[in-house]
Amino acid sequence: MKWTIKSRHYVYLLMMSILLTSCSAQWHLKRAVQKNPLILEKDTLIVMDTVVSLPVAITDTVIMKQHDTITLVKDRLRVRIVKVNDTITIDAVCDSDTIIRTIEVPYDKIVYIEKENLFDKIKNLAIYLGLAFLAFKIIMRQFKA
Repeated sequence: MKWTIKSRHYVYLLMMSILLTSCSAQWHLKRAVQKNPLILEKDTLIVMDTVVSLPVAITDTVIMKQHDTITLVKDRLRVRIVKVNDTITIDAVCDSDTIIRTIEVPYDKIVYIEKENLFDKIKNLAIYLGLAFLAFKIIMRQFKA
């Protein structure tokens, strides 16, 4: 069979159009989901936030005329009142605290939103019709020869 320049152009055009029209991202996603359906499951992200408050110490003095020592402890606060003669020493210490807050945030592993618009549908239809017409012309030329 003798190849003419025109038939070579048709073959090259057919090969280029086959190479340039590849699989869409949607097809690849479908294949990936078929292999591992866990890809599209929702997952939960856990954020742990830690806040450390600094200790606070306050000392104050009041003058009175008795001897006594009082110590008050409640949760993280410790107050010590010391009366010596006419002097009162108040020593208050609030220990540091660690606050841990856990937040669970659900999220999708893969968010896939792709809608084919009218232009893409028409473009694909034109490409497939062109390829079919080209293949038909090549086959008809081969049968005529």
